Amino acid sequence: MNAEIEGIKTRASNSSWEAGDAIGLYMIKSGQTLSSSASALNVKYVTTGTTTFIPSNESDGITFPFDGSDVDFISYYPYREDIIDFTYLVDLSNQENQAALDLMYSNNAKSFNSKNPNVGLLFSHQLSKIGLNILHHESANLSNLKVIITNVGINASFDLAAGTLSATSDYGNISLRVNSDGSVAEGILLPEATLTDKELWFIIGDNEEVYKYPLADALEINSFDKSTKYNYNVTLFTDKIAAITLGSITDWAEGPSVNVTAGRTTETPPVIKGSKDSPFTIFEAQNYQGKTGVWVEGYIVGSFTGSSMGSFSSDTLNASASNLALADNRDETETDKIIPVQLPTGALRKALNLQENPDNLNKKVKIKGELGQYFSAPGIREPKEYVLIDP
Repeated sequence: MNAEIEGIKTRASNSSWEAGDAIGLYMIKSGQTLSSSASALNVKYVTTGTTTFIPSNESDGITFPFDGSDVDFISYYPYREDIIDFTYLVDLSNQENQAALDLMYSNNAKSFNSKNPNVGLLFSHQLSKIGLNILHHESANLSNLKVIITNVGINASFDLAAGTLSATSDYGNISLRVNSDGSVAEGILLPEATLTDKELWFIIGDNEEVYKYPLADALEINSFDKSTKYNYNVTLFTDKIAAITLGSITDWAEGPSVNVTAGRTTETPPVIKGSKDSPFTIFEAQNYQGKTGVWVEGYIVGSFTGSSMGSFSSDTLNASASNLALADNRDETETDKIIPVQLPTGALRKALNLQENPDNLNKKVKIKGELGQYFSAPGIREPKEYVLIDP
């Protein structure tokens, strides 16, 4: 008879699971490679925070072959629905949710069957991680600190069948995740064979104090390897020199320690496109769909009275309260140059919608949200923040 897998026992190296964590699970005939003929394809399993995973939907639970033949399991974390041709797309441009970026992979579970049903999956991190502990010698307020790492890989793809990460398809600057008081910064990064052209920038306030450190100056650490976390203790001294001390590779893999010093600079710091300081234009937003947690700037040129782009109207008397239309130019009417913006119920809708605020027409606004399809066109969904700019 069929033996249903009630719980997949898993362990992530030097990591713990949290409630709601989800993995994607594949089952294939033992010894075969992952293909469309697999017995189970990208089945979602979840945990309550223990090492036991169960099917997200009970009806989707994986069962062993009736004939008792052996099967292998391949799995990855975090779960994604949009897996095409066994390719997991990696996008590290938004570092706000570190867990959602921490790609892990397991292909150790071999030769299981209905008589040997206790499947154990061992996951390994496929990316690199950097962590910074930051202090200011004068105990200055670092709540407005930004930390940027330059010229690193942003996009790549992971082959779930082969268990390999592709070369990066896009290099640029990444803004690390900084906690509320500026004492900790961290980032998930693509592995890098060399650090010769990469820098760390520490920016306090509106470029009030700027520090730069070339990572290649730390001779003991000359690459970012997969499954490895790199820790740096950073002190910003009163003489405006940043010292990075006791840097070590820990947690995922042990490594050397390093003491380095970074100096203050008058150079213009790098910018992160799509950030509040350097928001996407409407044209750019249309071409960067899929980006999350990004800022877009444009003029409020109207709203949509229906559920399609063809319902665009600049008439505030009949304006919708649930959306806005943004464009790069005032008085724009060509819908291919306009982007629709969702306005969920709440304070943001109340402040921006043209039905209650007709004077907002033709005002410039910055909005932070998710770039995705809205009204069957490139749009901005689930906005979280905004800044109205005087026209």
